[in-house]
Amino acid sequence: MKALRIIAFLFFLSLSGYSQTLKAWLQAGDKSMEEMRFAEAIEYYNNALAFETGDLTIMYKMAEASRLYKDYERAATWYGKTVMEDKSNRFPLAVFRYAEMKKYLGMYEESARLFERYAALDKSDTSYFQTKANFEIAAMPEVMKLAAKPTDITITNAGSPVNTNYSEFGASLIGDSTLYFASLRFLYESKDKKTDDYYVSRILQSSKKNSKFATPVPMNILFNDAKSHNGNLAFSPDFKVAVFSRCLPSGENNLDCELYYSRMIDGKWAKPELIPAGVNLAGYTATQPAIGTRGADGYVLYFVSDRPGGSGKLDIWTSLIDASFVFSAPVNPGPPVNTFDDEMTPFFDSPNQTLYFSSYGHIGLGGMDIMKSVFTNGNFSAPENLGPEINTSVNDVYYTLNKDYKSGTLSSNRKGSMFIGSKTCCYDIYLFNIPEKDTTPVVAAVDSTLLPTGGIKPTPEAIEAAAIGNRANYEEFLPLELYFENDQPGRRSYASTTTENYEKLYQEYLAAVPEYKQKYSGKLTGTPKATAESEIDTFFVETVTKSYNRLNTFAGKIQKALEAGYAIELEVRGRTSPLAKSEYNELLSRRRIASLVNFFNIFNNGVLNAYLKDGKLKVTEVPAGETLVATGVSDQLKDKRNSVYHPAAAKERKIEVINIQLVPPQQ
Repeated sequence: MKALRIIAFLFFLSLSGYSQTLKAWLQAGDKSMEEMRFAEAIEYYNNALAFETGDLTIMYKMAEASRLYKDYERAATWYGKTVMEDKSNRFPLAVFRYAEMKKYLGMYEESARLFERYAALDKSDTSYFQTKANFEIAAMPEVMKLAAKPTDITITNAGSPVNTNYSEFGASLIGDSTLYFASLRFLYESKDKKTDDYYVSRILQSSKKNSKFATPVPMNILFNDAKSHNGNLAFSPDFKVAVFSRCLPSGENNLDCELYYSRMIDGKWAKPELIPAGVNLAGYTATQPAIGTRGADGYVLYFVSDRPGGSGKLDIWTSLIDASFVFSAPVNPGPPVNTFDDEMTPFFDSPNQTLYFSSYGHIGLGGMDIMKSVFTNGNFSAPENLGPEINTSVNDVYYTLNKDYKSGTLSSNRKGSMFIGSKTCCYDIYLFNIPEKDTTPVVAAVDSTLLPTGGIKPTPEAIEAAAIGNRANYEEFLPLELYFENDQPGRRSYASTTTENYEKLYQEYLAAVPEYKQKYSGKLTGTPKATAESEIDTFFVETVTKSYNRLNTFAGKIQKALEAGYAIELEVRGRTSPLAKSEYNELLSRRRIASLVNFFNIFNNGVLNAYLKDGKLKVTEVPAGETLVATGVSDQLKDKRNSVYHPAAAKERKIEVINIQLVPPQQ
């Protein structure tokens, strides 16, 4: 992120020399889009909109950048504005994308109406978008039924140090103790001045001790090429073969990938070899492998490709690997597995002959949904959606099962994942457990008024008990953001902790409102002065105070869960504005997190204090300091109006509760 901010800052200086023209901002945004730097593109298009607030082209570009950054809420807003203002239908695809974003946000009825609107634009159209719109219209009743389906699966975020603000994906847990996965957290520093630095994914491994994962370390250079994206590591069931992909950017928003394999020889992984050309086809991508076993006959490789001969877009393909390690010509399983749309991230459960994969072409809750299909008598069965909680309205991918076949991993950009600028920007690794089926009645967390007449209503106590264990009741608060006065707590301190509590700091911050109004409005008069003062009022009322009230509600829910026997771990990220040095800002982040712990100590007359002492309530620090500061926030101490009192700077001085782990009481 720091490298991106430096690039953005330098470019900002160059724009100043050209009077920050509309053309310059648009060119910058378009260049960022080509380089897949979507967060930067959003900033540049936002600046362009300051020149031309009603420009349809810029609004559409802002919507596209937001969608590709997976900021579905922002994308829906800008697609909606484009659709509303586009009287001459210059951007017909905006209607389709608007419908798509509404589905990603779980607004199914609105999504269906928009897909119908798009389908009516040109009924003779046979393109992908028309096909997709008609599919979504027909599927929507089943989608809504699927969304209402009850689930008893427990799913939790793997948390730090496995997950970060970047994307983590493609996890495999080997032997219940070692987690292998890929992470897009590594900066490739180009030695060629003509090439920008960029982030690449590398394959990591982390050992599990006492139910906690250790700090991940990259696998050696045999698996991790410095310039490439390395990932999608898959192991054969006997752990004798590993297959993975290496990818390089190719054109707009695309990666060209090739598959490599390595064999375990004398207890060590041999140097990886490029899989022969039959699988890696020039001009097309081959990625996301999975390996099943065929016993003495060898293995079967599943992989994803856009090569010719498929059903449409990305398909799942298979290649048999014989005992001499010769790869057969790839075969497309076709329907019912593959569709006109994308099928990705396969995993094959050999003992049960079941293929798990993610699809955008089968009936699903939003983005990519995880499906399963059983292979019997040489054919795959009709895929079955795994339903909620495994699937959400966003993207759920890379499903794997552990050896016990009752737990596993997946990756998702659902809310509750760690993120940089958008709540759904980035993928995290999640762990799930499938309970044993029994005949014990379970009371679902449902609204009792929706039960059919004559049904047996659960007691209020049973409903409340079920709600306490439902993670969704806590996720709706995440990220929970709490705001701080400049350099508080512990002004000019180099301590990493504090005795101050957030409630006191919040009250003191409110007392500073008159100062913020005076400093921010400065020498302005008339309407500009009133507008500046109104901005300060809006920030404190709509942001600072609302967040404080949400904290108290959230703490009350935590109290009930702890009293019911749950153990809770909160991951809290501390952030600062960019005024001080990075080392100081990290310490300030830690002090701010400590003030939240102190708040929990005094909450409701100290009712949570005992839980903090015995570890049943735990707060894990994820200090970020200034590393996530938005582009354009001033770091000039002499310009306090913009670096201290400006609402944009004030919004950076915060901590964020970004994840919650609920551990049920011991039975």
